[in-house]
Amino acid sequence: MCPASTTKADLIIEPLAPVADVFARYPDDKRERLFELRALILQIGTGLYGSASIVESLKWGEPAYRPLAKHPGVTVRLHWKPKFGDQAGLFFNCNTSLISEFRELYGDILSFEGNRCLWIPLDAPYPEDAVAHCVSMAFRYGK
Repeated sequence: MCPASTTKADLIIEPLAPVADVFARYPDDKRERLFELRALILQIGTGLYGSASIVESLKWGEPAYRPLAKHPGVTVRLHWKPKFGDQAGLFFNCNTSLISEFRELYGDILSFEGNRCLWIPLDAPYPEDAVAHCVSMAFRYGK
């Protein structure tokens, strides 16, 4: 999905101050996986549209990632709250068919809630290829 020369390690850049503040508030035992998921999201976007093609911001106080306006796609939000326990949520626009499509493809290996959330375990392995495909589908939605 990414040029062979681009790795997640290459994408470990500091988030902008408001986003960095949110990551700093996550508990230490959750933060590492959240940063890994952030890197995966940025890697997918770079692979699809090139470097500097994904806008990182806050939406509803949560880290959010979206392709530049010249590209198709919808926002992917990444967040953890104490009530989530040992899982983080990847949140997608509820007015799309994305979660329904993800369920059809990965309902046996991924966990979902409603029509907007894909749950990622923070304390166990997860199917990274499936999650990467879901993010890729979101970033290409409407194409």
